[in-house]
Amino acid sequence: MSDWRNERSDVQFYVEQAQEARAEAMARVGYLAVATVGRAVGAVAGRARGALGALTAWRDRQVALRQLLSLDDRLLRDIGLTRADAWVAVDGTLGNRAQDWPPEPAAYFDIALSNYAAGGCNDNGEGRRAA
Repeated sequence: MSDWRNERSDVQFYVEQAQEARAEAMARVGYLAVATVGRAVGAVAGRARGALGALTAWRDRQVALRQLLSLDDRLLRDIGLTRADAWVAVDGTLGNRAQDWPPEPAAYFDIALSNYAAGGCNDNGEGRRAA
């Protein structure tokens, strides 16, 4: 009978080790689950904050546009805007357009000084020229 008890105590040691390992594994799984849920909630909250911020900015732009369009033409001209510029002024792209002003002169080609105008309009070489 003593052999069975010695065997039993050896098995008990392994059972206790297995129970401790299981408890540790369950604690890790619980931590990972809580951490994953926390990250997911954080991501959803971040996107919700971004959407709310975009909605607030849109609403502010609409209010500003409504206020600009409620001004008469003389007041708009005093601040350097027209009714057509109200959208870009509220959108914030008017500053970019102002930096591009004045536009560069268009590249042009003076046809009066070209060979074409000087009589080289024929494409058959030197054989025949326009008078």
